[in-house]
Amino acid sequence: MKNIFYRSTATALVLSIAVLYGCTHEPQPKDDDSAVNVKIEPVTGSDDAGTFDYTGSIEENSSTALSFPTLGTIEKIHVSEGDVVSAGQLLARLDPTSAQGILDAAEAALKQAQDGYNRIKSIYDKGSLPEVQMVDIETKLQQAQSSFSIAKKNLQNCTLYSPVSGVIGKKMAETGESAIVGKTVLTVLDISSVKAAISVPENEISLIPADGKSEITVEALGDKVFYGTAIEKSVSATMVSHTYPAHITIANPKQEMLPGMVCKVRIRTGSASREITIPINVVQTMSGGQKFVWADNRGTAKRIGITTGMAKGNRVVVTSGLSAGDQIITEGYQKVSEGGKINVK
Repeated sequence: MKNIFYRSTATALVLSIAVLYGCTHEPQPKDDDSAVNVKIEPVTGSDDAGTFDYTGSIEENSSTALSFPTLGTIEKIHVSEGDVVSAGQLLARLDPTSAQGILDAAEAALKQAQDGYNRIKSIYDKGSLPEVQMVDIETKLQQAQSSFSIAKKNLQNCTLYSPVSGVIGKKMAETGESAIVGKTVLTVLDISSVKAAISVPENEISLIPADGKSEITVEALGDKVFYGTAIEKSVSATMVSHTYPAHITIANPKQEMLPGMVCKVRIRTGSASREITIPINVVQTMSGGQKFVWADNRGTAKRIGITTGMAKGNRVVVTSGLSAGDQIITEGYQKVSEGGKINVK
């Protein structure tokens, strides 16, 4: 019985030693277990420095509104919207019946006046006619000539020709309508060169030079790229959007680009400096309004104050505070604190 007691006591002692040994050799917590897992992004200069991207639309170089300079009924319009026309091409005409009748009457009156002048002139040359009568017949001849010229012009005004080569933009009248002097019948668009119309934010307008290089990509033409030759900037902003209209001239010798086509415009300012951009979501703001980002400082979090510029998509330009080589925290920044340990994933 005593032996059993000693054996039990010895077994319990061995178990106690084993438990104690196991407890004293448990893995101890590492210092890194309290570090915040983060992702970082190195700060570099942007390859897109000095460029601005916009969406715009193609517009004609110029638009000419055509109208009949005389009254009448439209007899025929020979073109439709979108038709390509050349300078001097017949576009429309009025019913010439009335104008032709007036011209015929004026021509008859002119012949009569000319015949009377010839007969009187021979008598006057012989000295058998007072000068006052000769002056009177000369006046009548001049009046007849003037009436004939006006009637001839009115008949010519019954036809409408294109003054320039281009395409028909809008057709604002139909056959059978009455033409009113000055009322537009057709517009002809000059597209030998075109313009890309864009809207530039007020904080960018001063950065775009008039001779800046530009690339225009037209999706409707299979993303074909064209190059602008000049940039015209308006000096008056649109009040609602606070943007400035701008137009870029583009050569269009094949008349591929048509008014209304959507285009993407990239303008290069020629600036040699490389700007720094960072994800816009990592920018934090302190209670005083100072903006900052979190950065990796040899395994600890560091707050860096920054100044930001314009946004570019989902990134923002940093004008001061960061330098190339800085490691900013892009994920996990919500959990870090100044000097806190971080673990870069």
